Amino acid sequence: MSGKFPDHIDWRILEELQENARISFEELAYKLDIEASAAAARVARMEDEGLITGYRAEIDPRKAGYNMSAIISVSTDGTSQEQIINDALANTPEVTSCWSVTGASDFLLEAHVPSLEFLEELLNELAHHGRLTTSIVLPRYGKRRKLRPPRESMTD
Repeated sequence: MSGKFPDHIDWRILEELQENARISFEELAYKLDIEASAAAARVARMEDEGLITGYRAEIDPRKAGYNMSAIISVSTDGTSQEQIINDALANTPEVTSCWSVTGASDFLLEAHVPSLEFLEELLNELAHHGRLTTSIVLPRYGKRRKLRPPRESMTD
């Protein structure tokens, strides 16, 4: 890598791909006013360097039968945290994301469930792994945002 990476053109490509990962190189090039071969080469470089880690479909959990989403905070006793969370996740397909965090909790889990009753069962199962705090995600704010170029400072 030379210079500042990603540069402004790379960021524009990343923003377009986050909006529509199925965009053609021709359309991407048109939007950025560059050659299609240059767009393809930049995407390939960002894939090779691990900046672009994959392409996936975004699925609306509600339309797939998951009527509720929750963020579950898990506090363990500190022993075998990784084993506990791996065991919990291996048998819990409703958990779609897991983060190891600092602070009062050890892990944050994102879960999608079909009903409040199912969430209660899931929490009872996960309670064997530590103390839980649960927040229900309100649907109108449960939208993922695009990653954008970092600001130079908080006043930008």
